[in-house]
Amino acid sequence: MDKKRELLKFIEDSPALDNNSKLKAILFITGAKPSTYVHLRIQKNLHDKHKFEELLEQNSISFEVGRAKGYEEIADVKGSAAVWKMKGTWYGYDLFSNKYTNERFLEYIMLLKQQKHSEADKIGGQVYGYPTCCVNKFIQEHNAKGMRKYNYYEYYKQLHDSDASFPFIAHTPCSPKCAETKKLNKKYAAAVKKWAPKFYKEYAKKKTYTVPVIVDIESDIPGARWKKKDGHDYVLITQKPIEGKYYLVSWLTKAAFKRGTVLKAKVTLQYDYARVNPLEKIGELKNFHHERKFAKL
Repeated sequence: MDKKRELLKFIEDSPALDNNSKLKAILFITGAKPSTYVHLRIQKNLHDKHKFEELLEQNSISFEVGRAKGYEEIADVKGSAAVWKMKGTWYGYDLFSNKYTNERFLEYIMLLKQQKHSEADKIGGQVYGYPTCCVNKFIQEHNAKGMRKYNYYEYYKQLHDSDASFPFIAHTPCSPKCAETKKLNKKYAAAVKKWAPKFYKEYAKKKTYTVPVIVDIESDIPGARWKKKDGHDYVLITQKPIEGKYYLVSWLTKAAFKRGTVLKAKVTLQYDYARVNPLEKIGELKNFHHERKFAKL
């Protein structure tokens, strides 16, 4: 097995990479993306970190790795509380196809630290291979003032439609009909299907579950003044685990619900996106909240 195939097999098989990181790493390794950023999660699998770095070096891939940080997951839903637990540590990896993209990335970081966001975003778009039209719109709508032309529902529906239409891209498209993003999505899907068919099959598989979900907080942009507040983009938490895991999914609706409302819903998972079809209200958890316990240093 050549080194490139060995690295792709590691990415497909390793539990240290979630689906989003697997996708981005595969697209980078196959040359579809010029640079990328991935998370490597470590519990009792520190050997995966060493193996990943060894394979990157064997493939002559330039990378920078950040310091270890802790990550947590919902371990249980008890009464009116979502109980979180520390699961392990994660490392962030910036991967570069050549020295030039690495240097441009460092310039991007420097400009961010100087709060020169527009200049930084233009370079960041080049580093990660984002369409110019999407980068320009992102810059225009970088702050809350850019939201004044939108109704709340209209803005969040664009985001949901883009997630559903372009499951292989990592940037925010300028619209759900962006021609350049459509081309990239098609190119990326073909690359993943060719080079990582095992991951492609699992990633594209559609799974539907009927489960109770809890309405949690509502998404919003701090300081945004919407033309009209005509909807709600809620975070939903599955009250029971799906295949051993509690899921947090986004649900856009025009109806208002109290935090802690429990709905029976059909949740369809495909790619990194969830479609929610609420069936009926089945309860309410008063004072629903999150509980986190951190280890003392």
